Amino acid sequence: MNRNERIRKLSRASDWRAALTILTSTFAKDGRVWQHVDLERERIHFEEILADGTFSSGERMLLTVAASLFNQDHRINLWEVLNRVDDTNAALILTAIRSFCFKDEP
Repeated sequence: MNRNERIRKLSRASDWRAALTILTSTFAKDGRVWQHVDLERERIHFEEILADGTFSSGERMLLTVAASLFNQDHRINLWEVLNRVDDTNAALILTAIRSFCFKDEP
């Protein structure tokens, strides 16, 4: 199964769908992220991704939201996040949250 097929399959689950909404939109070709995403074993190692100090503050906010949507143990303050990101990233976050709650496609 190729990468796109694997992503499509994993996106059936709300946690994967929400995290991948952010990862594939903003970090589609970012090796700092994808080296810690194991589509075959169905794991995303957000601790390692977030430990990388080279992300901008906006990128870090997006990754933190993705981690929170993917793993209930990773908590965030949405008020703080949405007050710190620009309009484009706020819209992406809201899209990811919506995708977590409602599956748009069959």
